[in-house]
Amino acid sequence: MNAGRPRRIAFLLAQLGADASAAFEEALAPLGLTASEAGLLRLVGRNPGISQKVASEQLGVGPSRVVAVLDRLERQGHVERRRSETDRRSHEVHLTPDGERLLTALRPIAEAHEAAFVQGLDEDDLDRLAASLARIAASRGLSRDIHRDTRGQG
Repeated sequence: MNAGRPRRIAFLLAQLGADASAAFEEALAPLGLTASEAGLLRLVGRNPGISQKVASEQLGVGPSRVVAVLDRLERQGHVERRRSETDRRSHEVHLTPDGERLLTALRPIAEAHEAAFVQGLDEDDLDRLAASLARIAASRGLSRDIHRDTRGQG
């Protein structure tokens, strides 16, 4: 079926990833968010009270990068950091009521982005694609829920 031609899977995934990222950044612009901010909001929304250190580990970025994004989100009134009751050296991150509203507004944008990205595929195609991509991601140590920095920086 392949007749010896390279399939160029990694290249196509990179092209699609860049395209998806650019389109998502554009879709987030009306909310005044970057993809990094949206991802951190989502992580905090799913894990209220997460520490900055754990957030950094889950995202695969250095603590200074997480702190910079948290600083922006805190200035905008979307998150608040509280000193941990169990470890006074640590800060827990929580969404503010404004952050909760923003996360709620973010969901339909993310869903519309997903729908536009897979337009033209039927349910069986989507199931097969999702299963294949999940296997590839797992083999690379990646999560289907956390967008990690895979460049080894941080």
